[in-house]
Amino acid sequence: MSLSNERTRVGNQAPDLRLFDVTGKGVFALDLDDDGRVIAVGAMGAALLAREPDDLVDCPPADAFPVSVAQAVHDCLGQPTFPTRVIQTLLPTRLVADRIIEWTLHGLSAGAGRVALLEANDVTIRKRNDNRLRNMARAVEQSPVSVVITDVKGVIEYVNPRFTQISGYGYDEAIGMTPSIVKSGFTSPQQYRELWETIVAGREWRGELLNRRKNGDLFWEHISISPIRDETGAIVRFVAVKEDVTMRKEYEKRLLYQAHYDDLTKLPNRLLSIDRLTQALARADRNREHVGVAFIDLDNFKKVNDTLGHTYGDDLLRVAARRLVGCIRASDTVGRLGGDEFVIVLPDLHDPAHALGVADKILEAFQEPFLILGHSITTTASVGLTIFPNDGREANILLRNADAAMYRAKDAGRNCCRTFHAGLNALAMHRLRLESLLSGALDRDEIFVVYQPQVDTRSGKLIGAEALARWRSPELGMVSPLDFIPLAEDSGLIEQIGRYVLETACRQLALWQHQLPPGTRIGVNVSSRQMSVPGFAGVVEQVLGATGIAPHSLEIELTESLFALRSASVVDTLNALRAMGVRLAVDDFGTGYSSLSYLREFPVDTVKIDRSFMIPVGDEAADSLVRAIVTMGHSLGLQVVGEGIETAQQLTFLQDSGCDAAQGYFISKPLPAEAFLRFATRT
Repeated sequence: MSLSNERTRVGNQAPDLRLFDVTGKGVFALDLDDDGRVIAVGAMGAALLAREPDDLVDCPPADAFPVSVAQAVHDCLGQPTFPTRVIQTLLPTRLVADRIIEWTLHGLSAGAGRVALLEANDVTIRKRNDNRLRNMARAVEQSPVSVVITDVKGVIEYVNPRFTQISGYGYDEAIGMTPSIVKSGFTSPQQYRELWETIVAGREWRGELLNRRKNGDLFWEHISISPIRDETGAIVRFVAVKEDVTMRKEYEKRLLYQAHYDDLTKLPNRLLSIDRLTQALARADRNREHVGVAFIDLDNFKKVNDTLGHTYGDDLLRVAARRLVGCIRASDTVGRLGGDEFVIVLPDLHDPAHALGVADKILEAFQEPFLILGHSITTTASVGLTIFPNDGREANILLRNADAAMYRAKDAGRNCCRTFHAGLNALAMHRLRLESLLSGALDRDEIFVVYQPQVDTRSGKLIGAEALARWRSPELGMVSPLDFIPLAEDSGLIEQIGRYVLETACRQLALWQHQLPPGTRIGVNVSSRQMSVPGFAGVVEQVLGATGIAPHSLEIELTESLFALRSASVVDTLNALRAMGVRLAVDDFGTGYSSLSYLREFPVDTVKIDRSFMIPVGDEAADSLVRAIVTMGHSLGLQVVGEGIETAQQLTFLQDSGCDAAQGYFISKPLPAEAFLRFATRT
């Protein structure tokens, strides 16, 4: 750059810089022959430095400019020529603390003297924009989401590194292609049409697509596609921001599954089962068809859980679920309602009798024993059946009525199916009322203990008693043990009631010790649930210590089914009790689980023949069976007791058979403590 002699002279007349003001730049003329002093200042330059032009004229560079600029001028002194130099500095002002100024130093030929022209350009906004663009580019490059830029025809012009990581396509592979390279084939053409119509119209499109990686793996993306416009407002590009949401979708899928399916059996849970039943009812109502609802409860399942443990119980439920699924059509539903309760929904029935056929299949499927972790377990099923619309028109009504029918099957002896009738609702309400009242009966002192004498069949002398729980309700009166004991077992109250009977019986025997014949023992029934509680043997030991009775005076009576399960924990408890000196008896022997091996394998002292064998006395087959049990028990060194003796003929038969002891109403009904003591002193 140079100035003509007519416009520029060094010395008394300074260069005219007004022409430069129109450029918007600050301009200063410097005399390099006079240490770079300022000889002329443009108006824009003075304003940039926030000083008056006259204040700057004749100032040395150090007084007028930032240090780095003054140093650059000093470096040019004495040099005949020098290249243009550019320096950037911060020039803070009162209003702007970080204003950026770009200084450009030009050497000029000015006649007899040497002049430098110094331009000052405020580049703050440009620099900020440059930084913003660099930061944006860096953010896009390092973004955790994919960014794809296409032209208006959808041809890819740019992809960031995250796109290549997620899709598996390299940068060079993607450029020039279209986003269809990640199509999976699972998105409908209609959805793609709606996407394209939205963005071409200048609107943003958002949605989720199932795409495919280069290696073939499917993945979900949440995508936002926006148009990019030029200065005129025309769409020139599209930018897609895509987030891999595969893990979130899998998590949502798992949550949805967990909300609708039982984790143990993988069957529909209560929520989904009721939903399918509701849909089936709506469809049947429209088509004038029937829907069957079968409510299934596994018989004696709690004994498996309480004796063998929950690992066996869980496995039994899984196998039972598979058997139930094998009994139905593909259009039917087997669901688990909770615990050992299942439901089967039978939709679209033209003939309601089909539901009875399914119930028969269920009962047949449960006849075969279950092989669970090496144990052969016999568990049957009780089935309650209702039919839409006769037994109810709503899902909850049909389920409630099927539940009531199932309890009718339980009362009928289990392992059977019962259909609903109106009277069952009253039974179900009665059961609920019983359970509610029983839950607080112990605290209200409504539970008490009675004692049924056991006598020697030869001498008729008292040898012991069986302690039995009784319930006298202020509202219901005396409640039969046949009603409340099974209810206590189902609800878990049997543990509290059982311990109360144990403690009460032992305390009572301690009071009687000097009034009863030597060797008199007390028998206490213990449920499988009590036996499965860790530390039950310790509880017995504690009660014996607190009451002071001899261990051999206590006889724990256990049902035969408990021995059949052969639970390791139960065996350990039995051995611990036997080691204490406590006697063990098999109660109700001969009903359902009979096996001679139980008496040989377990530390048993007494066998109690079930009362059902006493009723047909005089029947040759029944008599032979009783004699066989007595002979077998004696051969193993066990005492044999006959239960349910109600006639002289039955007692005589036991005497002739060699049975050791007997109990029953013919000898005495269960007695309160005072009455029992009077009975004992008479024998």
